[in-house]
Amino acid sequence: MNKDDDPIEEFGSAEKGNEPLKPYMDPTLFDTLDTQAQIDLLTPVFDAITLAGADYDLKAQDSATGKRYTLLKDEKVIDVFVLDTNLADNIQNAIAAHKEREGEL
Repeated sequence: MNKDDDPIEEFGSAEKGNEPLKPYMDPTLFDTLDTQAQIDLLTPVFDAITLAGADYDLKAQDSATGKRYTLLKDEKVIDVFVLDTNLADNIQNAIAAHKEREGEL
């Protein structure tokens, strides 16, 4: 997702389906988390980011052991995650903790 993209349009669009999630999928995990399982894990992540506000963004980066997901706000790193069954909860907790530190809650 680019900075100018509307997250609701990108990730909540029936026309685009799951296409916007493809760059975030981790093929190294397909043995344990197939495509649908990864879609099921990533969808709530982007719902949480959308609800948190347009200032938050998630970047996926390839590493030797799989993808790493960097949560940013205004291009500043908040935290880094791996794709697991707790990804959405971990990101929601990181957003809430960041908002609390920034006095937004």
